[in-house]
Amino acid sequence: VPYETLLQAVNLSPNIVSYQSLVLVWVPRVDGIFLTDDPQYLVQQGSVADVPFITGSCDCDDEATPFSLSTTNITTDTQLQEWIQTYWEPNTTSIMAQQLLQYYHADITQGSPFDTGTLNALTPQFKRIAAYQGDVSFHAPRRFFLQQRSGKQNLWTYLSKRLKALPVLGSFHISDIPNVYGGEDMASYLVRFVANLDPNGGSDLYWPQYTTAEPNMLEFLDGVIPQALTQDTYRAEAIEYLTNVTLVYPW
Repeated sequence: VPYETLLQAVNLSPNIVSYQSLVLVWVPRVDGIFLTDDPQYLVQQGSVADVPFITGSCDCDDEATPFSLSTTNITTDTQLQEWIQTYWEPNTTSIMAQQLLQYYHADITQGSPFDTGTLNALTPQFKRIAAYQGDVSFHAPRRFFLQQRSGKQNLWTYLSKRLKALPVLGSFHISDIPNVYGGEDMASYLVRFVANLDPNGGSDLYWPQYTTAEPNMLEFLDGVIPQALTQDTYRAEAIEYLTNVTLVYPW
């Protein structure tokens, strides 16, 4: 295909600011040669480099708030279910989609930006959509990867909750990047990891490894306490359900 033809097709395709949001067209596809199976299945098969790793999956607490701004015309449960079954899970049954909406319910105090109460609810469904998209695209795959590799290699994981007070967006996608390239505390952990395959050794808070028995997670926070340890168990039932659905119906 000539480059100009391919470029024109890409430019005319839906993107992250389109109505379907993170359901992208130009993503890696199984070709049986370079990518031999769905990535989740490859992880289950153990087709993973046997090296220590740190994963955050660009893991900010409110990953999908920017990508949910294009869906503000969705204001009812019926519209949301139709949107999910049209773009995200076209092979699921109505019962499965309704179960999904039970996990990501309409209570705006439970949506993303998380822990912001009734604030940032641009529409009755905005925070709900942001929570769902953030989990299905970022948080659920990261946790699945860690759970599959636990006990097989050294693992560390983190969550950034900085900029939480930013209106509408909260701790949005890539908001942790300045913490890496700006030479802040995450950069210190990563430099030590690159040098020693262990992020610890400095004066920062000790960062314990992740295991399924002890799913330790380092949080980066605003305020006078910049780091804290927690467990990677938030929204456990909802994320487990999402993972199971995407294993049956990969997208």
